[in-house]
Parts: sequence; C-alpha cells; structure tokens
Amino acid sequence: MAFEVMKEILEAEKRAEEILKQAAVEKETIKVEAMNKSNEMIADAKKMAKQASEQKIAKAITESQPKKDNILAEATKCCQEIKETAQTRLEQAADAVIRKVVG
Repeated sequence: MAFEVMKEILEAEKRAEEILKQAAVEKETIKVEAMNKSNEMIADAKKMAKQASEQKIAKAITESQPKKDNILAEATKCCQEIKETAQTRLEQAADAVIRKVVG
C-alpha cells in the first residue's frame, strides 16, 4: 500500500513537472506572440499616421494654391509696373542727356 502511495506521489510530481514545463513553453509562446502583435500594431499605427500626415500636407498644398496664384499674379503685376516705370525714367534720362549734349 505504501509503495502504491509513493508511486502515485512520484507520478503526480512528474505530471506537475510536465505541466510546469508545458506552462513555461506556453508562456514564452504567448510572450512572443504578444510582442509580434504589438510590433504589428505599432507599425500599422505609424503607417496610418504617415498616411494621415501626407493627406494633410496634400490638402494644405491644394488649399494654398489659389493664394499662391494670387501672390504670383500680384508680384507679376508689380514687376510689370516697375519695368514700365523704369522704361519711362530711362526715356526721360535719355532725353535729359540729349538736351544737355545738344542744348
């Protein structure tokens, strides 16, 4: 009887060790899976953030285009006015020089 009890105790201890080993393996597997999943989630979040950022930049560029066009048109107008003024002054200066030389 004592032999059978000892045998049962040894078998129970063996089963307990097997269960502990299996639990340790499962723990590592779960840990690796969790790390992989978290890395995937982080990568997805970064990808989504990058896409959102690119969309916002594209939208800002599109929305700023009319303002850019207005600024360029105004700058072109100002440049043309300056060019016309310079041309008029050049003609006046040439007339003045001619009057001084001839005059």
